[in-house]
Amino acid sequence: MKIKFNGETREVRGRRLGEIIAELGAYKEGYKQGCAVAVTSEKESVELKHEFAVKTAGRSRGRGAGREARIKIVQAEGEGAGAGIKAFYENYKNFRGGGSGGEGSREGSREGSGEGSGEGSGEVSWKTENVTAIGPIKTNLSVQRGEQKYKKWDVFFGFGGFDPSKTYLMVSKREHEAAYGTGPDAVIGRLTRGRSIISGLQEGDRIVEITPIVTKAERAGFATSDLETEIKEGQEIFTFAKVRLFREAPMSSEHFLSLTRDGLFHADDLSHTYFASDALKGLSLPAENIHYRSKNYLSVRNAGTEKGKVFAYKESRLPHPSHNVFGEAVQGWELLDYARAGDTIYTVTEPRWMMVVGKTQKEAEAFFERENIGQVREGNVADDAVVVDLKPALTMEIAELGEVRTVGVDASGVFEVELFHKEAPKTVWYFKKITGLINRPIGILKVYFTLPGVMVLFYGSAEEAGTLVPENLAEAGEGGKGGGVKKGILGVTNMSRANRGMMGIRLTDSEEYGPTGETFNGANIVLSFSDLSPATLSFLGRLKEGDVIYVKEKG
Repeated sequence: MKIKFNGETREVRGRRLGEIIAELGAYKEGYKQGCAVAVTSEKESVELKHEFAVKTAGRSRGRGAGREARIKIVQAEGEGAGAGIKAFYENYKNFRGGGSGGEGSREGSREGSGEGSGEGSGEVSWKTENVTAIGPIKTNLSVQRGEQKYKKWDVFFGFGGFDPSKTYLMVSKREHEAAYGTGPDAVIGRLTRGRSIISGLQEGDRIVEITPIVTKAERAGFATSDLETEIKEGQEIFTFAKVRLFREAPMSSEHFLSLTRDGLFHADDLSHTYFASDALKGLSLPAENIHYRSKNYLSVRNAGTEKGKVFAYKESRLPHPSHNVFGEAVQGWELLDYARAGDTIYTVTEPRWMMVVGKTQKEAEAFFERENIGQVREGNVADDAVVVDLKPALTMEIAELGEVRTVGVDASGVFEVELFHKEAPKTVWYFKKITGLINRPIGILKVYFTLPGVMVLFYGSAEEAGTLVPENLAEAGEGGKGGGVKKGILGVTNMSRANRGMMGIRLTDSEEYGPTGETFNGANIVLSFSDLSPATLSFLGRLKEGDVIYVKEKG
């Protein structure tokens, strides 16, 4: 059967979603196991019999030339419809093309007593400050000679010389009373769009046609991760969303690249207007690219309690000073439309994330060659040296400059640590945020103070630690979890102490004080060094104020 797969028409043998994905090789690229897939079908176009387009052509000076106005009919065609509405549905096709116009049609009465020629049914025959009259055509509407009230932008039928054979379609341009030979039931609707177009038409300007509005084909769809879902002929399948990042928002783009480092964009929050991820909520960003949040655009909060939260829009929203607009979903936006709370969308970006920290200098070189980016090695330039920093640091800046400097260190200078996620979730978040591990594979600790042979203290942030409650505290005593703090354990001073946020590691065991020199209830235990060899202890013991060490998470 024939389907569309990520925008391309394909012929497939499989009938189930998983079979089709496997048949088209999407497991290798374009699809990730467990991620949501959008499946859509086109609905048929619908002709709206209650809304009509008035297409204009104009003559040489017609200001409405080539444009379109719209009439909303006050009552649908059918039983109970007034005489004027019935006459409109029977005759709207006759207001088209335009004949010669006929002098009589433009020299007759300006308020209903003129003698139209019967020709020029598709042009503006006459106009006044009150009305614009199109026609005439012939109808069987009854004649009423009294004055009627008309509201601004009413659309109605009126006669020339009280003669139904000279029936005009009229647009009221202001509220007024007049006798056009017809009664209240001759009002058929209102002009809802293109009012300046109709007002700008001159006598003799042509009406191309009046036609029912036809809606564009709409899509009906759903999102699923069930690979047993049956696919039908002609349906479209979307397995990933492609996001094009904006150079005007380099920090926000980097934030999103870090969020989707594995290609995963998770729906933690969902409404009828947006799809959002809370994974990096709490991270600070500068204000950049405050812009209209159009449908399929993405933004990140730069302030408030939800700073760092990422939004993808299913409907347009006004600009907001707390939202940085950083990208647009240019393919697979259907996934955003149909995703459910808890779904994960596989996401690719343009450009790709250029974070090569953690790779060797040689691996970084190969990556940047593929991206057509020039690389200059700094620090340890050996092929097997580990990259710990980039200059410039942001993907969008690297892409714009076309060149990057990669700073390397000996692999022995990067220490693997085991973070206590379960026991100290808030402290782990703090540690990753302060060291940069939240958005980089390798974090940096800068030495604040050393007590030779006892402990090393590292810079933290008192502000960020202001809500760091006590968790995973060491215990005194013997056996079980007790026995104080062992060497190689790193802790963070919690909010109960004046030096909150300070980080430290013990170089010796202690049954009285924690890693930051506080008593046990003043420091949260956050990690241990995976390899506490004599060489590692010796390295840590030689650190002095201002030195830095590099850490990466185990696994």
